[in-house]
Amino acid sequence: MYRVLAYLLVAPLYLLSLLPLRVHYLFADILEWLLGDVFKYRRDVIDTNLKGAFPDMPQGERDAIRREYYQYLSDVVCEMVWAMTRSGNHIRRKGFYRVDPESEKVINESFENSPSVVVLLAHTGNWELSSDLPHYMQQPSFGIKDLTAAYQTLHSPLSEQLFLLMRRKRLNAPDSLIASHKILRYILEHRKAKRLYFFIADQYPYSGVAHANTFLGLPTEWHNGGEVIARKLHLPVLYLYLDRVKRGEYIIKISQICSDASLGGPGSVTDTYAALLERDILARKENWLWSHKRWKNLWPYNCSKEIKN
Repeated sequence: MYRVLAYLLVAPLYLLSLLPLRVHYLFADILEWLLGDVFKYRRDVIDTNLKGAFPDMPQGERDAIRREYYQYLSDVVCEMVWAMTRSGNHIRRKGFYRVDPESEKVINESFENSPSVVVLLAHTGNWELSSDLPHYMQQPSFGIKDLTAAYQTLHSPLSEQLFLLMRRKRLNAPDSLIASHKILRYILEHRKAKRLYFFIADQYPYSGVAHANTFLGLPTEWHNGGEVIARKLHLPVLYLYLDRVKRGEYIIKISQICSDASLGGPGSVTDTYAALLERDILARKENWLWSHKRWKNLWPYNCSKEIKN
């Protein structure tokens, strides 16, 4: 039943997707106004996160980041709808996403010289379109069917069906998405198949393994499933950052965290990932998912009063 309902809900979006990108950006301007001025979408979460991360920043500067963030978030939503009926090659030809040459070299060499590769990324740029990575490259040594992404299952059955329907439609591969609680078993069962395993690692770890450190000045807990798997199987780990240069133009930047995760101490991969992500957020502050309750270990239970004052 939920699958049928998901198809009914997605069908109008597919029709809307056929409109040109410039029209979707007009919708994004309207959405920005609705989110920021009318509904004040998660403004308390955004302001609390910004205050916690930048306590010494003048309030006017934090307000400016929030306004830029609403524009960024609105663009991401409308770009996702636009991309529903566009191929990865079309997106590349539009100049929407590209991979810098050095990053292309890093990921190709890692894939060619290793049994598999773990890739850690965050909610930056338009992360939903990162699954088309091979189409954005000049000479990829891998294809779409070589990519598998771990994802957190959603509590709502309808939301889960919508999530799977929209993303698997783009990836067009049965093994493109694997629930995070099943990913280790999947990798062990397919260890002879060379693949790229993508982990969005900046979500709050509700349960399971986690690693703690300091991130943006706040004590932070991390998903470290990608690191644990890479250590267990002696795999290299890459960091992928989706840089939003301007509206409609993104650059994918990839760097190597390690060539063999088992050679470092526990938590070393996650600490390096966190440091790289923090560097990139500080360079382009609006380009991150500030409306997500990233610090559930702090907000709102323990320190919301301290942060908000």
